[in-house]
Amino acid sequence: MAGVSAERQETGFVDAVNKAAQKNKKNPITVQAGKTKIDNVIGAKKYSGRQASGSEPYTDVILIRKNKKDVNLSLKGEAAPSLAGGGLRGLEAIIPGITAKFMKAVLKKLLAQGLKAGDKVPDTYGQIDEMNKIKIVIGTAAMGGPIDYMYIGPMTVSSDYDAKTNVLSLNGTLTDSKTYAKTHDLYFRLRARREDQRFDPDASQGGIPKIYGKSPSRGDSAGRIVVTDKVPSTAVIVAVK
Repeated sequence: MAGVSAERQETGFVDAVNKAAQKNKKNPITVQAGKTKIDNVIGAKKYSGRQASGSEPYTDVILIRKNKKDVNLSLKGEAAPSLAGGGLRGLEAIIPGITAKFMKAVLKKLLAQGLKAGDKVPDTYGQIDEMNKIKIVIGTAAMGGPIDYMYIGPMTVSSDYDAKTNVLSLNGTLTDSKTYAKTHDLYFRLRARREDQRFDPDASQGGIPKIYGKSPSRGDSAGRIVVTDKVPSTAVIVAVK
């Protein structure tokens, strides 16, 4: 359902912008969400590409501007658990060696806590240091970025276009990506791909611990890494430097 909700948010955002632009006879409008305004907007479209690795792109929606650089947006629900997930290859492309450091720190922590092969792996997170947060949030062209702004709001997008001021107001907030990274604690989250995956301290790939063994039901191996700014109180947290 997370994918369906995200699709609804993206479609609602794009439709709101394009309808307002049509009302203004496709002349530039200003898009406002929260205190942030983006001017010279003449339309919006969903990002249609992929990451070079084949994973989901960082950019969700592009604001098309007249005589100015288009703006790449990453859209996120208010309660969505993840921000951006470049996967191992995507994250490695930005900061070589970062995933190996995270996974090795996770393995060391879990073993120190007494976890045994076959045990269920607890929610595990790695706090990202200040130097790397901005790089990870913004991303690169190869990852379907870079991201200019984060848009955070309800999955159902509502809007109000004021023809007198030529401003389209949306029910979320826009924050430029650098500011977002600087003002939020960000974490890697390691999660299983299948519910029946369990701890395997010996599983590795290219010298990097995989933490998870194969799913008995589906055969998936390893886990998945996403980036989040929300951590449950019960989480296992390691430092990633």
